[in-house]
Amino acid sequence: MNKNNTEEAILDTAQSIVQEFGFNGFSYAHIAKIVGIRTPTIHYYFPNKEDLGEALIERYHRNFISSLAQVDTETQNNLEKLRKFILLYGGPVKDYCTCMGVMLSTDLASLSIKTQEGIAQLFTTNLEWLERVLEQGRREGQLNFKGSADVLAHQFLASLQGAQLIARSYRDHNKFNLITEGLISALL
Repeated sequence: MNKNNTEEAILDTAQSIVQEFGFNGFSYAHIAKIVGIRTPTIHYYFPNKEDLGEALIERYHRNFISSLAQVDTETQNNLEKLRKFILLYGGPVKDYCTCMGVMLSTDLASLSIKTQEGIAQLFTTNLEWLERVLEQGRREGQLNFKGSADVLAHQFLASLQGAQLIARSYRDHNKFNLITEGLISALL
């Protein structure tokens, strides 16, 4: 395994574990066993767990920005953009997990300041994108709602995050779908 592949395998494995067990639910030994490397190799790339946490949220945020850009490229219809946004949040639900931001937030008190700031930046990206899409959708007649797009963006994001938690708790994807269908129908 070359350097880039090893680092990516470590990050992929850590992300998978965090999304299922949380940031405090694993050690480097868990990652090493899954990836098939020794723990000193992980320390080479990420000297401590804080470094790993910072790299995880930074990469997750970067990938999420790319996903939002892809959604914006694929359709100009704002209702369709919201449906695609929901699909982004629905991905982890298939494995009864939550998104990285939700799971890291549950361990917030034990995370580095830089990781905490990364989580806030991820949520800010979500909220700004949602607010823009909601406002454009209302202006273009595709969406119908009263009040501030900013407030609705917060409600929409919180509902998606809560839907992930409920689906995970019940181990039932349909709980997520029920909530997200309600979100969309409330905008029509």
